[in-house]
Amino acid sequence: MTRAESLATAADYLTDAVGGLEGAARVLDRAGVLGAADKAQALCARATDLHAEIRGAARAAHRAERPDVYDEAGRWVGNKKGTK
Repeated sequence: MTRAESLATAADYLTDAVGGLEGAARVLDRAGVLGAADKAQALCARATDLHAEIRGAARAAHRAERPDVYDEAGRWVGNKKGTK
C-alpha cells in the first residue's frame, strides 16, 4: 500500500469517526447529558480538523506519486493514454 493509499484509508476511517461523534453528541445533548455532549462535540471538532489535514496529505502524496494524472496547476486531469 502506498503512502497516498494509506492516508486515504485513514481519511475514510476518520470520516466514519466524525459521523459517529456527531451522532453521539446529538444524542447526548438531547438526553441532557451536557458535559458529555460538550466533550463529544469538542472531540468531533478535533477529528474533523485531523481529517482535513490527513485528506490534504493524501492528495499531496497522490500528486507526488502520480504526477501524470495532474496538470501544472495540480488539478486532476485523469489518466492519460498509455498509463495505468
